[in-house]
Order: sequence, then C-alpha cells, then structure tokens
Amino acid sequence: MSRPARYRKIEYPPLIKGFNPIGVHANRKEEINLFLEEYEAIRLMDYEHLNQVEAAKRMDVSRPTLTRIYDSARKKLAMALVNSLRVVVSGGRVEFNDDWFRCLDCDAVFQVKDLDNKQKCPHCQSESLVHLNAEIRNQKHQGHNYHRRNMHQNQSGFCVCPKCGNKVSHKPGKPCREMTCGDCEVNMVREGSNC
Repeated sequence: MSRPARYRKIEYPPLIKGFNPIGVHANRKEEINLFLEEYEAIRLMDYEHLNQVEAAKRMDVSRPTLTRIYDSARKKLAMALVNSLRVVVSGGRVEFNDDWFRCLDCDAVFQVKDLDNKQKCPHCQSESLVHLNAEIRNQKHQGHNYHRRNMHQNQSGFCVCPKCGNKVSHKPGKPCREMTCGDCEVNMVREGSNC
C-alpha cells in the first residue's frame, strides 16, 4: 500500500480562478485543471526564478516531487494553449501558510491575521466570504498521479477527415473514429495516424 501524498505548502492563493482562450468559442466541458501546487511550482520557478532546490524547500517537498509537479503543470499549460482549452486553477493537496479568504461578491483575495473577529472584505465590506484554507481541506481530492508518464498522451491534437482533410479539435476521451465529418459524413481519423 502506498503512503498518502504530503500536503504541499503554498505561500498565497492565486488571485485568479483560471483563464479562457480569446478568439474561439470555448466549450465549458473541455478544460484543463491546473492544481494549486502546479500553479505554485510555475510561480516559484518561472516567475520568481528559483532553482529546483529552493522551490522544493519553499513547497516542503523533495526535489524529484517538485520536478514531477512542474512537468505536469507545463504539459497541462501547453495542452491548453495548443488546443484552446480553458484553464481552471483549483484543487490539489495543499496548505497555505496563513489564513486566506475570497470575497464571493467582488472576488478579492485577502489575508487575515485575527480569526476571532467577524471578517469583512476590505474592498467591498461584504460578509459573503469563503475561507480558502477550509475550502481546500473540504474539497474531494482527485487523486492525481505525477508518476504516470503518458497521462496526457492522446488527449490533444486534431481529428481529420481522410476524404476532404477537414480538421476539428480532438475531444479528450472520445476516439476520432467515433466522430464523422460534417461535410462528407466520413468517420474521422487521428491526425498523423496511418489509418
């Protein structure tokens, strides 16, 4: 039996919940879930320019674990960019260093030092708040596994009509052969396949 994954330390939550592609109509069902620890690895290594040892220490993980988290994040972001998919930043096995809240009215994210007093949003004075630390603990963990090397294989690219060459974005989980071309009613094939 494998041991449970440790919680990864996150200095502060992202200010955004995700990204939408511009210029195409994004299907809400097709999205990439970037876990909070993946966001943090990208932030520490690509934004703050820390090396792997320093970033791993800040996240309280081993260097090989950080490398797996970072590689997974980069693959997800590349897949989202190439396939025009929404990116949602949420979930994962993380814990914050301090208490953080998100306002449900204005989406502001802010830190709180004194939890004994009733909290209000410093921007709009709303009392409709979500305690992000508690929200993370209560979320169902979606068992991500960074050891699976081919977890993103066959989830990107295009389905192509062998007759007319019409291309459509591949839908993860649905084989191209189950799709038909809208112009000539022929079953599609995976781009680059020999079929």
